[in-house]
Amino acid sequence: LHLTRIEPSCKRRDMGETLEAIVDAFDPGVPIAAAQTPPSAWYTASEILALERRSVFRDNWVAVGRADEVAGPGQFVSGNLLGEPYVIVRGQDGVLRAFDNVCRHHATTLVKGSGCIDRLQCPYHGWVYDLEGQLVGAPKMGGAVGFDRATMGLLPRHTGTWGPLLFLYLGADPSDLQEVMAPLAERLGETIWDGLTWSGREDHPVASNWKVYVDNYLDGGYHVPTLHKGLTSDLDMSSYATEILEIASIQAVGGAKGQDRVGEGAQYAWVYPNLMINRYGGVLDVNIVLPISPTRTLVRFDYWFEETEGAAAQRFMSESRAMSRKVQDEDAEICASVQEGLTSSGYDTGRYAPTIEQGEHHFHCLLSQDYREAMSAD
Repeated sequence: LHLTRIEPSCKRRDMGETLEAIVDAFDPGVPIAAAQTPPSAWYTASEILALERRSVFRDNWVAVGRADEVAGPGQFVSGNLLGEPYVIVRGQDGVLRAFDNVCRHHATTLVKGSGCIDRLQCPYHGWVYDLEGQLVGAPKMGGAVGFDRATMGLLPRHTGTWGPLLFLYLGADPSDLQEVMAPLAERLGETIWDGLTWSGREDHPVASNWKVYVDNYLDGGYHVPTLHKGLTSDLDMSSYATEILEIASIQAVGGAKGQDRVGEGAQYAWVYPNLMINRYGGVLDVNIVLPISPTRTLVRFDYWFEETEGAAAQRFMSESRAMSRKVQDEDAEICASVQEGLTSSGYDTGRYAPTIEQGEHHFHCLLSQDYREAMSAD
């Protein structure tokens, strides 16, 4: 009996190795045609997600919602970005402000969800903050030695809007949001938001790392003919092209003849790290990708339509959202499959299809840059 030893083509990395070694396993200086994809530990290790918390999602403008949710005085939205609870609120003076959504007394979360308020009151011990973040009420604190109400206000963060979207910046020194978005705005055109009416939101859980979902979006349409048969029939896949910007990319594809849903074609714009803007026909939808854990992600969909009134418009909106939901379900299923495969001892790194996966490679290079800068600062 003759036995032949077969070695796995890709050996699983030692998960006991240092964070620096895991980050350095991807070399952003190698051209895409020769490059290996990042190691599986980028998608499975809790240390990487912790690194992203203090780099990727701290030192970049992160999309978190819609600007119309905080249009009027007292309107607020709240959330939690990788363990950082935040609240964004429009003051009575009309100024938009962001704060840590944490009472300075014993760390209680002040508000949940969204709505309209005239003050922020802790539901635990009743401390009260005005909409500018100043502490204006602290029951039973009269005997506290050295207690200075003026220094106990809510800790501020940075917020801003671009088009109909709301952004948060958790770091200390933000770049100008409008300047950051200017190259993308120039490519998409100033009228991309014109004539659109918001029509609804859906949240979709995905059983994968957030980067798996972004990789899937940025693969240049590689997966579309195999995975999305219904969508493929609406598109002229031979026209698919990707343009790389500094912190964004745009995938464009023409519409197939004889179909109505995507009109003359579609544009899929991605902004680092977690924003996707999709325009096709009379529809625009925005996807915000929110990491929950190394293996769980929430994708928030907001839909805008040019026509929202009348039976025909209602039917078109319903059909469009149903098609979008089908595509999302297919994407979620394949991302979960990838996440499962990333734990295999037979896989560590893969390869890029160099003529179409430029957006994915670009994303990995931006991640590598943020990882390395954060580790250098540490």
